[in-house]
Amino acid sequence: MTHRTRLRWIWRTSIGGAASLGLVLTLASPAPAAQLISLELDAPNVTVTFRDTDPGDVSHEIVLTPQGPGATVRKVPLSGPVPGVNRTSVRMVNAGITPGIKYCARVSTVENNADNVFSARYESNEVCAEPKDSPTAPGDVSVVSIQGEANPPAGTNRNYWIHYTNTGADVKGVTMDVQLSGSLTLRRPPESGTFIGFQCSAAGSGFRCTGGTLPKGAKGQLPVLVSVKGPGPGAVHATVGVAGDPVPGNNAQTFTVLSVPRP
Repeated sequence: MTHRTRLRWIWRTSIGGAASLGLVLTLASPAPAAQLISLELDAPNVTVTFRDTDPGDVSHEIVLTPQGPGATVRKVPLSGPVPGVNRTSVRMVNAGITPGIKYCARVSTVENNADNVFSARYESNEVCAEPKDSPTAPGDVSVVSIQGEANPPAGTNRNYWIHYTNTGADVKGVTMDVQLSGSLTLRRPPESGTFIGFQCSAAGSGFRCTGGTLPKGAKGQLPVLVSVKGPGPGAVHATVGVAGDPVPGNNAQTFTVLSVPRP
């Protein structure tokens, strides 16, 4: 008998008529119904990334516990459709958090039992974050977009551009991994040291750049110099990263192409 099966049996045998009262139990579980992946604080708003892990979920809310004086615990529903099992969802809500305060968060999930007789509330893991305006807040680097020709002619050279930004604190040691697939092949990596201090070298089917420096609010672009080896589908895959990035869900983008025969 699994842990959750035992809990459902306990609901049926030990609570009796509690269902008529609309009782929702709060239970600890070794397999939470949701996994909190990341937390971003930008008062009064909160952005959370979480993964659904159980088919019985009916609703989620974010529970925010302040780690400083002058603020109270906030509980805010995460409105919108419940994600499917193993699906990841990103939600931004106005949680009314206090500016300048660090918070720790959990996703609280209401789950119906197999007979829809009782409901129980399960708590996720806890993730803590500094507010964006904190001097100790981590950087939040992201690949904003990849731009270039969607239907490049076969047998030609083309340039694509990876647009990136940092909306968090100043960061050093940024990395950028770029890989090509299908009809696209790399001509050469970008010149080392030319773009925000990146040192770039060939790796795999593309290149890897390390040692980048991005101040808060910085934006930039990195070139991808490709050869179109033949007609057909291809893609540019780009991933940017830095230690402690609180929002890994915005770190990667893919740009697909369909190259055409050269006139």
